[in-house]
Amino acid sequence: MAYINRFKSWLSEPINGFVIGLFRVFYGLFMAYEIANYLFTGMVNAFFVSPKLNFPYEGLEWLKPLPAPILTGILYIMLACAFLIMFGVIMKWAARLFAVCYLYIFLLDKCLYNNHIYLFILLAILLSFTNADQFLSLRKRKLPGITVPRWQQFILAAQVMCVYFFASLIKMRGDWWTLKQPVRTIAESIPADRFLAAFYKSEVGINTMVYLGFGLDFFAPLLLWYKPFRKWAIIPFALFHYSNSRIFGDIGIFPFIMMAALILYFEMEEIPLLRKWFPKLTPKNTVLATPVIGKITLTFLLAYFTFQLLFPLRGLFLPNDLDYTTIGNRFSWRVKADSRVPSEFVFILKDPVSGKEGEINYRTMVNNVQIQAMLYDPRMIRTFAQWVHQQGIKNGIPDVLVFAKIKFSFNGRPPQYFVKPDVDMSKVPFSPFEKLDWVVPVEK
Repeated sequence: MAYINRFKSWLSEPINGFVIGLFRVFYGLFMAYEIANYLFTGMVNAFFVSPKLNFPYEGLEWLKPLPAPILTGILYIMLACAFLIMFGVIMKWAARLFAVCYLYIFLLDKCLYNNHIYLFILLAILLSFTNADQFLSLRKRKLPGITVPRWQQFILAAQVMCVYFFASLIKMRGDWWTLKQPVRTIAESIPADRFLAAFYKSEVGINTMVYLGFGLDFFAPLLLWYKPFRKWAIIPFALFHYSNSRIFGDIGIFPFIMMAALILYFEMEEIPLLRKWFPKLTPKNTVLATPVIGKITLTFLLAYFTFQLLFPLRGLFLPNDLDYTTIGNRFSWRVKADSRVPSEFVFILKDPVSGKEGEINYRTMVNNVQIQAMLYDPRMIRTFAQWVHQQGIKNGIPDVLVFAKIKFSFNGRPPQYFVKPDVDMSKVPFSPFEKLDWVVPVEK
């Protein structure tokens, strides 16, 4: 009980609010860049106009894409919200609207799932509970001093720490330590002209990524929250995230958000560069207006972090191979869980009456991201096959059969089929609580 009381007192202590204010500026800036990129690259057309179908989450089939002009309008609203967050103007409501809009688009298709997008949404939600808009903003500060209760900075740091923690759990597997996978396959795919490519492709580089990657993730709570260590730990963490930005071509601004989030583990007075630029705490400005968390906020945050700690573990209790089938994998921070190198990706349509069969030109029906996602999720293969079956009914072939020949190398193993190629994928049953006998088990 004494430890709990000390922790409560620690969370209520006043700290310099310019730290969360600075993080808010970085977050808003990066989100503006991210949403602008969606607009400039034609995300709406690529994911909600060109494909013939989307892949909804189980239970969310009712959630449908709105017409393209409205979806584009939502992206512009999100862009405006990102700027409002960055400038600290009506930040709380802007952050909530941003999170709701992002979540809506995010849930329209499984193939849009990405750990870093999930993190962006959660950070927006948490920012809306803080007074980050009182610092480095265009609005006039209403707080009596320059402090906020420590819990406001802690909840943001704790959310980022969840990423490190669960990313370390996934590395506690035989493939990571014995096969050095998926690191080895990822290293082999790095273009020769990429930053430090020769080093990462070497055994020394592969071992460095394996051991350092695990070490930073696993010891992150100690390295970043323990004061004597964190001023030194920030260097390897910053280098780690910067290296990731150069190695991986599919993680966008995520490494830079993680680098910006490193300041959440410090107090302003610990950072020499920031100490010169921003006001220091003095007896006059160390005035805390609301040291106690309101009951509604406290209830929400307790429920929120309980969910964040327990929900990622659900896959461990489901009957199907967690990372191979990805059932229970999403929303669990299982970052770079495996590698899959495809060698065959074919859908075959067969008329049971005439016996005629032929390959489906699936590329006219789904986009490349959806195709790539089907390599990871057998449920998406089933959804696509069911859609093709429905198209067959519309075209006068009610009993059409749909077979999938999808073969890939999983974590460097010999290529094997993902689902049984002689089973009609449009008829297979699915329940997350039952073993999928139509999925070919991974060869150990």
